[in-house]
Amino acid sequence: MAGGRYPPADRPLSVLVVDDEPDVATYLAAVLERKGHVVHTAQNAAEGFAIVKKLRPDVACIDIVMPEETGIALYRRIRADEEVGDVPVVFITALKPEMTTLQDSLTDGSIPEAEGYIEKPPNAEAFVAAVERAAQSRRGQK
Repeated sequence: MAGGRYPPADRPLSVLVVDDEPDVATYLAAVLERKGHVVHTAQNAAEGFAIVKKLRPDVACIDIVMPEETGIALYRRIRADEEVGDVPVVFITALKPEMTTLQDSLTDGSIPEAEGYIEKPPNAEAFVAAVERAAQSRRGQK
């Protein structure tokens, strides 16, 4: 990865929201746009991966439960790709038990740890904070 890919803290973030529920994606995009960030949306993992490859967003927010390919599968594809493997990820989920299973998978090393997690329905301020923290975590590594 080339150094300096992540924008300075005073520049808007480029954020990808991947969620199969259009209402949720629209809400999350609006929340981030109100804070001045540039948002792209995808309704499934395949579309999301294509956008990550093309745009290399500062942060990807991924719904875990999606038809065809899960958010976890998309996350693994991103992490395995040497061009975009360092894009920070914030998981979005509606199921608390699923979070526990995911956290267990992270602990046992079967899934690399994401930069953030947010529950549906997300609190607007908490969501923006999670996205900005995720971006900052990568800025600090560059």
